[in-house]
Amino acid sequence: MHPSPTEERSVMFKLPHPLAKYRQAVLVGSAISAAALAMPSQAVDIRTVIADTVKSNPLVLAELRETDARDREVRQALAGYYPSLDLVAGYGFQERDPADRTFAAPGGTRNDLWRHEMQLSARQMVFDGFYTPYELKNQKARRQSAEYRAQSVGEDIAFSVTRVFLEVIKGEAILDLAQKTLDYHQSVYDRMGERFDSGVGSRADLDQISSRLALARTNVQNARANLRNARINYQQIVGTFPPEGVLEFPGSYNKYLPASVEAAVQRAAENHPIMKVAETDLEAAGYTYEQTKSAFYPRFDVEVERDLNKNIDGVEGQIDDLRVMLRMRYNLFRGGADQARTQQFAHLVEKAKQIRNNARREVEEELRLAWVAHETLTEQIPVLIQYVEDAGATKSAYVDQFDLGRRTLLDLLNTENESINAERDLINAKHDLILNEYRIFHGMGDLLATVGASL
Repeated sequence: MHPSPTEERSVMFKLPHPLAKYRQAVLVGSAISAAALAMPSQAVDIRTVIADTVKSNPLVLAELRETDARDREVRQALAGYYPSLDLVAGYGFQERDPADRTFAAPGGTRNDLWRHEMQLSARQMVFDGFYTPYELKNQKARRQSAEYRAQSVGEDIAFSVTRVFLEVIKGEAILDLAQKTLDYHQSVYDRMGERFDSGVGSRADLDQISSRLALARTNVQNARANLRNARINYQQIVGTFPPEGVLEFPGSYNKYLPASVEAAVQRAAENHPIMKVAETDLEAAGYTYEQTKSAFYPRFDVEVERDLNKNIDGVEGQIDDLRVMLRMRYNLFRGGADQARTQQFAHLVEKAKQIRNNARREVEEELRLAWVAHETLTEQIPVLIQYVEDAGATKSAYVDQFDLGRRTLLDLLNTENESINAERDLINAKHDLILNEYRIFHGMGDLLATVGASL
């Protein structure tokens, strides 16, 4: 025989208090920051992780080696100003006239001799149509571009570290919240099961808490999976798995943000390494274009040649020669190839300009999106804090009313769910706020400098 509604409410009032114990946990801050943001004794801070990662990440190291290679190309271009020195030597048989194999009179010219050759030659460029000066400028610009590109990759890696670092911290906080929710539902389920077994509880209430308990278990499983994924993402960027529970919540650099988004955009246009890459690539294209014009100029070289030969052209004996010449080489016709090459690089200069313009748009877009997100989250967090406080107060009141029989189990579970959702939203917002703050510094090209790291 089931108890009457009055008797059932009386039994509810006597429900032991896992609920009473939990009532204090719903107050703002206790369910959010205590476990999620607490700093252990050996906390790992984000500045250290960023500094270590940018010095060991393969993508950064690859770009640094590219910079070193470009530096050697600068040295190659510089060699165009230096003289070239060559030594040529040879030894072999020469037959002067294959049709006549007779020997000349003694002391005369023989038809076949063993030939000895040696030539030492030096060439110094005097004028090459400005090819070498522009080649040197071109390679210096390409080297500078590679350095800026390495800086850009370093900035990207630093922001990726920030993202995965916060993912792990948030994953731990969400898992902790999900686990506490599961523990709470388990305690309620145990009590409702005891009441049902004793014949004073309803099947509907038991089924209700059973379904909520299953959902809570699923949420814990999902939270664990998300945390594992976050740890894997961390390992891919940083190179090691994060230690459990010791990542320190990143500090804020909000006071270093520009006063307005327009100031941030201006800073990015002047400082972002991607913008510098685009500018130096444009410079390099311009220098290459100027190089193509050298084909329309004559080339002048000073050439010194010293020959030490023996038995040359059928003449026995040593034949030495010394030549010091100023030589001009001037192409008169190459089928229009030189004009076509100049036009080709004129188009490539225009292409580089458009790439620079597009880079400016992309940098500005990313920065403005980060700024809007940061402003929105800054406005939302006080509202979410109030939401958590109100939801916690409501839940606390519902616990009291449930004890008095004025609220059903469904009412209590629904307000518990709302309270948990409010806390989860606040956790997400706090992490996203810091992420977008670092995103703004990344958008300006200042993230490494802000956290005190360098390549």
